[in-house]
Amino acid sequence: MANLKRIVNNKWIHLMMFSMIIVFSCETTEETYEEFTRNGETVYIGKADTVIVGPGFEKLRFWVVINADPKINKGLLETSDGAFMHEFDVVRTRNGQDTITFDLDLDEGEYTFDLYLLDDGGNRSIGREIQTTVFGEKYQASLLNRGIAGIDAFSANAVINWSDPNPGTIETILTYEDADGVMQTVLVSNEDNQTTLSSYKTGGSIVVSSTYKPTETAIEVFEAIPAETTFPSQFLLDKTLISALGLTGDATAGCWGSTYERLTDGSTDAFWHGCDIPEDQYPWVLSFDLGVAANLSGFRLDERADCCGGRSPANYQIWGTNDISGPATVDIDAGTIADWEADAEAKGWVKLLDVSGNNSASFEVEVPENATKFRYLRLVGISAIDGGLTANFNELTFWATAVE
Repeated sequence: MANLKRIVNNKWIHLMMFSMIIVFSCETTEETYEEFTRNGETVYIGKADTVIVGPGFEKLRFWVVINADPKINKGLLETSDGAFMHEFDVVRTRNGQDTITFDLDLDEGEYTFDLYLLDDGGNRSIGREIQTTVFGEKYQASLLNRGIAGIDAFSANAVINWSDPNPGTIETILTYEDADGVMQTVLVSNEDNQTTLSSYKTGGSIVVSSTYKPTETAIEVFEAIPAETTFPSQFLLDKTLISALGLTGDATAGCWGSTYERLTDGSTDAFWHGCDIPEDQYPWVLSFDLGVAANLSGFRLDERADCCGGRSPANYQIWGTNDISGPATVDIDAGTIADWEADAEAKGWVKLLDVSGNNSASFEVEVPENATKFRYLRLVGISAIDGGLTANFNELTFWATAVE
């Protein structure tokens, strides 16, 4: 009996302990469930699928791609430091995935945003970080216009030679003054190396402005601050119209395979070399038909490329006339230079330029303004730089301010 009683007592103890464990376990589970449901069931909001930002001038445009979650009805954009906050409505235009667009005006600078999606209960999605730049006056001031490498001005047209475009250039806007004083506009693509203008005003206005797109998604292009310049005040006379006259008393075609037709062929590879005869030696006269009557404004002589720069003229003159049908001028070697000048003036020639003491083998000079346009010109070489008698140089170039 004693053993039976001991067994019964042990079973009772075990039963009591098991009951206590069950009660304790139930209480712990209830407490844990209450802790996690005290504020209601957790609601998850899907974050934006994609966010694209397009910069403009002191503004940004946002394209926010949202998922199909119907609970989403608002969005929140705020800077990481909390200094800026913008809330926007989510109004769907279709079921499923949709895109919300909105613009913000902001000061120029760098920005880091976090974008959240929300429901009516204020539940928000995980944030999506956005780093972007707002462009403005400082950016615009840093933009460089496409450069003009040079302008070739002629009587009938002008050719603008362009430097390579700067990185990011979309196109260049050329505004210029035509022959009638009217401003014209031409769009210059990045592929254009030259722009030919059929009408322009000498000394007239030129304005150049290049446009840029700072990013692929930019909603506006940015125009560099316009750069202003002018057309040349003179233009190059067309060398294809110029011919050698070979008037009485002129130098000959030359020796050593040269001819003075080559003096206006547009190339500095071919020269004129005087012969060892009085007509070709200093002093000498070369006469040209310009092909048009021109207000001569500039003159250039290029030395022979590989030899003899001292044979270019130190003292020289340029004369003009519109009539070569009368008597020839006297031989320049027959008397003094003063005698030849007096005879030339008597026969209708006008002295346009008189230079003494030149010491540059190649040189370019301005011709004093003259109200008369002349078709026929004479270059008179009086003495050489090296003091010798032989004349030898390559190319002659003439500029004018007007022609007819």
